[in-house]
Amino acid sequence: MNEVRRMSVQSIVTEGGEELVILSRRTYDALLARAGDEDAEDRMTARLAADHLAARDAGTVAFAPNWLTAAVLAGEPPLVAARRHAGLGLADLAAKVGLAEDVLAAMEQGRHASTPTEIEAIAQACDVDAALLLDQDFAPVPNEVAAPILKPRRRSSRSR
Repeated sequence: MNEVRRMSVQSIVTEGGEELVILSRRTYDALLARAGDEDAEDRMTARLAADHLAARDAGTVAFAPNWLTAAVLAGEPPLVAARRHAGLGLADLAAKVGLAEDVLAAMEQGRHASTPTEIEAIAQACDVDAALLLDQDFAPVPNEVAAPILKPRRRSSRSR
């Protein structure tokens, strides 16, 4: 299994006792983008494109299978895509990996944080590489036509 990178959290406690958390610009932009901030979405898209081009130039472009690329582009979370690709229902996968169905559903929708052990178990149950279920470090896919991963952010319907 690929190593999962953990972000070290830094914080400052004010004189009044309030804890302030320090985030990287990348993490801050990602949070804003998920909240619908279009400027942050644009910054994240530009950063993803620049990262992809740099990886291509370095010869380390990461690829994902077409079924996952299509699902992500359609806005489907990678965990849901892997489960559906494996032909498993939510209850079936939950039973296979020993999780409550509501916990797995919350993980799929990003409402419950998953552990590396849970991701590995889900990947094994779905017969996919665990790296494909993470938001980073997509692994090369052998023996399948693959498409480069670029995760475009959904645009809101409001006009610019």
